[in-house]
Amino acid sequence: MRVAVRAAATLMMVLTMSGCTAGTTTTRLAPKPPEAVVVADVGPDVGNDRPHVTYDGLMVRRRVVIAIRSIPDADLISLRKQLDRAAARRHTTLSTISASVLDAAVLDRLEPDLVVALPADATRADAGQLIDPASVEGRRITAHIQKYDVASVLVHDLRFTVTAARPAVLSNAIAREGILSDALGNYTTTLAPHELNIAYTGPLLSDHLVESVRVGIARPAHIEPTVVTVSPRSTTGVGVDMAKEPTPAPEVIPASTDHHHHSAALATVVARSHSRFWPVAVPGFIALLSLTLPTAAPDQENQCTQREQARLARAFLLLDGGTWP
Repeated sequence: MRVAVRAAATLMMVLTMSGCTAGTTTTRLAPKPPEAVVVADVGPDVGNDRPHVTYDGLMVRRRVVIAIRSIPDADLISLRKQLDRAAARRHTTLSTISASVLDAAVLDRLEPDLVVALPADATRADAGQLIDPASVEGRRITAHIQKYDVASVLVHDLRFTVTAARPAVLSNAIAREGILSDALGNYTTTLAPHELNIAYTGPLLSDHLVESVRVGIARPAHIEPTVVTVSPRSTTGVGVDMAKEPTPAPEVIPASTDHHHHSAALATVVARSHSRFWPVAVPGFIALLSLTLPTAAPDQENQCTQREQARLARAFLLLDGGTWP
């Protein structure tokens, strides 16, 4: 649910920034005093935003990450370069990863604007040394940091493989269609003789979303989705049995006492890009978009194109476990 709702908030923000709006006026109302409630997740989640995952074993790994909340007006590019230099001196590497890999409690407390992952064999101690304020290098880095956390998280480490007569052509077709970018975010492709490999390391994907990715690969290849194989990126190391993983406790979050001004609630979700909760199911959100998008003024210079609308709708369907016809 975390992935789907986060996508909803993000895509609504894209609509706002790109001019795909229902009118020229935005109403923002003062928030009402919140009341604490426990939200029960629905759909494919097994609890507290964790998706239902059966693609596990070596396809799920534990990774150590550093989550950083920078000081106001910090140069994140420069900060990342400092981290990379510190990692290189310790003969290791860092890769950017979505903040969605963090536990909900950490994500809410820290509100990070940069999360980096260490290699699979790295430990918490390795991460701590990179950012240790007791060292000269660590002090330079932490001078730009408001707060940070070192955490061990679960990630999907997947490889999608498909046979293709012309792998490069298929790779370009998949990229043009944009389904994998909508569903996975970052991924890498590797071309082999008569074969295309798509690798993904990031937040856990629900079984529904994995199947949607297979559909997105199979359609331009003109094959059945079952022909697209899903396997671990590496067959060595230690995987995770998700059936044995404890279910996170449900979160207690503020609930609005305002039952009338839905536009204000939408503005709140857009304003906080890290928000992951929305009391309306994603299918309902898609319905809301279907009502909103057609009302854009046809003579606006920045009106939504049909392709942009289709791309947004496709992303919602994929992230909600559906498929794109």
